[in-house]
Amino acid sequence: MSELIFTTALVMFAGYLAGKLFKGFNPFLVAIGLLFLLFMYPVFMESENEYVTYAIFGFGVILNFNQPVSRLRAWFADLMNLISLRRFSASYANDIGEQKEQVEADLYRQKHEVEEEIRRQKRQAEQDIERQRREAEEAIRREAENLKREQERARSNNSKSQNSQDNSRQESNQNRQSQNQSKNTDSGHLNPQYFPDACEVLGKGEGCILKEYKVAYMQLIKLYHPDKISCLSGSRKAQAENEAKLINAAWDTIKKKLK
Repeated sequence: MSELIFTTALVMFAGYLAGKLFKGFNPFLVAIGLLFLLFMYPVFMESENEYVTYAIFGFGVILNFNQPVSRLRAWFADLMNLISLRRFSASYANDIGEQKEQVEADLYRQKHEVEEEIRRQKRQAEQDIERQRREAEEAIRREAENLKREQERARSNNSKSQNSQDNSRQESNQNRQSQNQSKNTDSGHLNPQYFPDACEVLGKGEGCILKEYKVAYMQLIKLYHPDKISCLSGSRKAQAENEAKLINAAWDTIKKKLK
């Protein structure tokens, strides 16, 4: 037992001495320490419990430092903190990866919802445009029908007005014709070869220009157009023909006089 204690103390002292030599990293002392370790190596090899010997030698080396147990505990704590930090980093990286996947899934879902909403709004807009187009076409069709009815009503009113105007014009022409006929019967004694009488036949006095006589001639001769007197009876038709000859003769006399 005493031999074991002596051997343990010797190995611990050897470790303490080696620690002293290597503590300051003095080249000279480091060289001596290496020689010392070379000397101690056969002792370690001959020991029955080689690992125990190494442990005791290492404990002797640790005794060179202040508070070796505290430093060893601090080193062990730093090691554990490093391991915990790595585990935390790995866990944090996993959480970041899961959060990234969740965010990507949410973004994809939101993108899909937005695209679906855009397609729905597009369909709704197309339906609204189609409905407005049909309403516009229907409104245009109704306006066209109303305009067509208004045009037909206007044409009908115009035709009625035209017919009434034609009837009134025919009555006026007939009255004028009868007045002219009665007038001409009274003026049968006029000589169309005589200029004053020719002017009186056309219903104009002397002193008018040729254009005014021509207007009066055109108005009178229209009353005795062959198409208008063709419906008259024999005596009245002959009288109208004579009046037309009288008017033409008076017009010839005026033309010759004023040209």
